[in-house]
Amino acid sequence: MVLDRQAFDKLVDQVYRASTGEVGWQPTLRAIAEAFDASFAWLALERSDLSQIRQSPSEVNPEPVAVHMSADLSDLAELYFKHYHRLDPFRPQMQLACAPTVMQLHAVCDPKEFVRSEYYQDFARRADSFHLTRFSARFDAKLQLTFEVNRSASGQPLNETELERFESLSNHIVRALKVERHITQMGATMDAAFDALEQIGRAAFLVDRNGRVVRMNALAEAISVLADGVSIRNQRLIIEAPRGQQLLRQALQAHLGEGSTEMPREAAVIAVERPSGSRPYLVEVTPFEFESYWNTGVAATALVTIRDPDVTLRPKTTRNWGRALGLTRSEWRVARTLVVSRDEGEVAQTLGISLNTVKTHRKRIYAKLGIHRRAELSAMLPGTG
Repeated sequence: MVLDRQAFDKLVDQVYRASTGEVGWQPTLRAIAEAFDASFAWLALERSDLSQIRQSPSEVNPEPVAVHMSADLSDLAELYFKHYHRLDPFRPQMQLACAPTVMQLHAVCDPKEFVRSEYYQDFARRADSFHLTRFSARFDAKLQLTFEVNRSASGQPLNETELERFESLSNHIVRALKVERHITQMGATMDAAFDALEQIGRAAFLVDRNGRVVRMNALAEAISVLADGVSIRNQRLIIEAPRGQQLLRQALQAHLGEGSTEMPREAAVIAVERPSGSRPYLVEVTPFEFESYWNTGVAATALVTIRDPDVTLRPKTTRNWGRALGLTRSEWRVARTLVVSRDEGEVAQTLGISLNTVKTHRKRIYAKLGIHRRAELSAMLPGTG
């Protein structure tokens, strides 16, 4: 047995840490190969749309979306997708709409024939790959996932117990890659949201319950450097006035579910006096869900926005803001009305549309912005109407 339970759990931990970017996929696959006593490990997401389902495997031309290997083997991936996928012995057995499946080479072809094949002689031998074990599954309607470990000709195929661990690890890899995609998409929508806030003159900080700054826009950075009542010290957002700092701390505790049994429904507003004598900053604290993924150290977060009453900066039209967030005209109308309405029924009445239309738009808006609650929408769109 190659993998005991403790070693397997360490691999699973590293897979999820790779999905958050804490470690790279290459060292993770290297650790997997070592744990399975394999010469090489490969992980690929390839575009093969379900519209190709009626084609024979030989007619399908997969396009690589992401390829990770345990070792840097130059143009190996490029060669595979350019030519050698057509000779891949697993290809005739792979179905585009397949359920998660584990296959081993000796179950799909004669090893003696394989060693004489062009696929092995000119391609697989470069990675010392003879005893191949592959996991394949649909990742979504457009993507196929493959994960494999390969042992050299001097080794043996994975045994039954090793196969069980391999299949279990493969399912964790699928989940981890979905986590990775969610984080990437969420980062993109957060960038759009922060840029949109900047268009209307709002500095925006994403902070954790301890006030540590996770993300900020350029205007927030400029305000913190100015240090006119608000600054960043030791990566934490600081209101210089003791009373203001106390209110910020209380707001973070309250909005992140600490110190009270019920979370506030509205943003906390703090007036921050400024040493320069300018009118006080208006600071709003709103809960913003940021899912905690495997050892990222980022727990529940809040969006802190700062408005300078002495600066008037608005986009040419509010539609520019909606476009920056990737919303259609109709979705933007529903989004900004949701923020100022009591419920979806009031939104429907205000806009003269059906309740079902409001619900449909709301689901699409939340999906595009990577959010789950109206409080998060209000955090993204403060002061709109």
